[in-house]
Amino acid sequence: MAVLPPESTARFFIDYSTENQNHTLLCRSNGIVSPGALGANVDTLLTALTTLFSLITIVGVRFAAQGSTFSFPVISGIEGNTYGASTIGSDNAPHQLNFIGRSSGGKRCRVGIFGFKGATSSWRLHDAESGPIGNAINHLNASVGLWLAIDGIEPVWYPYANVLFNAYWTRNVRS
Repeated sequence: MAVLPPESTARFFIDYSTENQNHTLLCRSNGIVSPGALGANVDTLLTALTTLFSLITIVGVRFAAQGSTFSFPVISGIEGNTYGASTIGSDNAPHQLNFIGRSSGGKRCRVGIFGFKGATSSWRLHDAESGPIGNAINHLNASVGLWLAIDGIEPVWYPYANVLFNAYWTRNVRS
């Protein structure tokens, strides 16, 4: 399967901070979804997951058109919004929750969010065992024109979220 360049689709970059670290959540779009519609979509997603996360603050949102390597700030209406509560400390800063999907074109995609503070037993939370996970997966599957795979096709999201410690941020915390 051919590798596609990152700019194969339009992209929104949702910049947020949690546990004194800045992160970016990437959302591929069909290019016709407005920043306001993206803001409402992200707000619904993060609200569904709020009990599972330490304090997350949306710092800003940027947009890059299909084919462009440049992103520019946009107003989505969620700038400054907070989700989750309390902190988990720098030892848990690399703790991440990943939703995985696959498009009908065979491309795998991921939505990864840092600041996860929930318990893990098998490093995977299924929609049947966690209401917030089920709500988030239903939301991702129902989103039209957002959270696309790199081939621009809407994916089907797996019925679980993986829990992990991100290797890059683990190394960063160690140093």
